[in-house]
Amino acid sequence: MSEPEPEPKSETEPASGAKFAGVPPVVPRLVAELEPLLDWLRGGRPAGERLDFTAGTALPDGRLDLCKQGIGAQGAALVAEALSERSEGPSPVRHLLLGTDGLGDEGAAAVSAGAAVETLYLGCNGITAGGACRIADNLRASPRVVTGVWLKRNPLGSGGGQAAAELIEAARSLRTLDLVQTGLDAAGTVVLADALLAAAENGRRIERLFIGGNPLGADGAVPLAALIVAGAIDELYVSAARLGDGGALRLAAALERAPHGRLARLSVASNGIGPGAAARLVTAATAAGVTLLDLGRVRAAAVLGAADNRVDLTAAETIADALASAEHRLTHLVLTHTGMRSREAHRLLDTAPSAVTATRFVLGQGIATSVKRRLEALSAHVPMPSVPADVAAVRSVHRTAPPDGDDDR
Repeated sequence: MSEPEPEPKSETEPASGAKFAGVPPVVPRLVAELEPLLDWLRGGRPAGERLDFTAGTALPDGRLDLCKQGIGAQGAALVAEALSERSEGPSPVRHLLLGTDGLGDEGAAAVSAGAAVETLYLGCNGITAGGACRIADNLRASPRVVTGVWLKRNPLGSGGGQAAAELIEAARSLRTLDLVQTGLDAAGTVVLADALLAAAENGRRIERLFIGGNPLGADGAVPLAALIVAGAIDELYVSAARLGDGGALRLAAALERAPHGRLARLSVASNGIGPGAAARLVTAATAAGVTLLDLGRVRAAAVLGAADNRVDLTAAETIADALASAEHRLTHLVLTHTGMRSREAHRLLDTAPSAVTATRFVLGQGIATSVKRRLEALSAHVPMPSVPADVAAVRSVHRTAPPDGDDDR
């Protein structure tokens, strides 16, 4: 294992890459504080119950949660080294969570080179596109089966598309890729989509893509539409991406041509989509076999300057008719913060009792409680959306908010 670059000598000096996307500076903790954790990792004993260390927490399902623990690049390298030095037998760590730990490119490279895990959660660490490419190089050279790479709020910038493409090519078992709020633009999305299409053609479909919080605009919807038409992904989370009506209509047109049931979940929350485009998107999603559609608002909408989507009376009538006209799979529709009031919700209630398929409507404030209760009663038997295993794998006991769509992991 190569020697990582040393941490700053001063224990009070923040790690680099701390200002992007509001990520706070990280002061690396003393290496000595990692020793109890490192000893446990070297021993290779499974966590039969929750184990809390001075730094981090090990959980029985294989998560090692080191988020917001001040690990730093040197500490990350030591963790990876300890994992590689464990006793014989399966590793007690399957999912390595290192969010907001001041890793930088060096720490990320060390972890990806040494830690034999299924999940790499590296959000908020000042990792650049070059650092992401180094992660890809390390995964390419390793026989490890990595199924999830999470890079939320790292400054990948305009090179993010190429870096993501390299990750997709390198991690042959990849199911989940998170690029939320990484500075990816429309041009980078073209490169990313080409890689996803190539992977799908070779029998390596990526199941879910988190790409929200990036300035994609309507142009960025073009390559995403191509993914939908090709049936290249199962779940697409593209909230707060400035899609507007133009982007929403492109996605709707793609859904009208997509293989039925291939795209299961779609989130376009906080995209400034108007009533007409929103109604067409719901109609297209219903016909395409989508099971979950989110038109609501992400928690980071205000920070990102992301406009709400809108549903007026005419749009509500169109949505209601689409859901009641035939059997479908759209059992979960989020319409919070869309400007709907009781009048619009009543349009849904008018047709919901006769619908062959019940839909759970998630509605916001401003709607009469009686209307909400009647709609809820009609969908009470509908199961709540399941949490994918890859998403459950990055739930942290040290981050303030659990995963929710592409909002805040």
